[in-house]
Amino acid sequence: MSGGPSNSAADGEVFDGFKFRIVALGETCVGKTSLIRRYTDGSFSPEYKQTIGSTFSKKDVVLHRPDGHVQNVRLIIWDMGGQTTYRELRRQFIKGASGALLIYDVTRPETFMAMNNWYSLFREICPESPLIICANKVDLSDKRMVPVEPGLMLRDWFQSEYYETSAKTGQQVETVFTRLAEILVDFMGGSTPMM
Repeated sequence: MSGGPSNSAADGEVFDGFKFRIVALGETCVGKTSLIRRYTDGSFSPEYKQTIGSTFSKKDVVLHRPDGHVQNVRLIIWDMGGQTTYRELRRQFIKGASGALLIYDVTRPETFMAMNNWYSLFREICPESPLIICANKVDLSDKRMVPVEPGLMLRDWFQSEYYETSAKTGQQVETVFTRLAEILVDFMGGSTPMM
């Protein structure tokens, strides 16, 4: 598992804090790219553009911990294409991930039904890494076909946290990424303040 305090210049710049590589997983068209864009640059485009292979973004987060400590975290977020043609490439990019977002589209039940496959894939490669479930596109309430209850069932089954998100409105997007950063710092035993 990658992560932990780092000040190396391997990525071209010094960063004094925790660095975590996370992956966004889910079927094609569930809104992985849109969630990442909403989080990293506050934008949203209703036009669908298929992710070819994988892309990545990064964002620095300042966590204010309950014990008063402040911790710097850099999230390097990999956006993985959901198409089956990228299966082997996806396995390579998942390897060494600190954590994951597992995302489905509440208007398309088949994306919910595929969540077990994504969970199994991630757990096979990263058996200990934390993950969060995102039920995405909740702004489309008139088209919603997957209610809250099945998502809560997944939460209990996967032993993870569950959030209802919308890349369009920004609902809980910041919360999801910040919460994953907190979970990862705690998972790494990062209770000491970062300078």
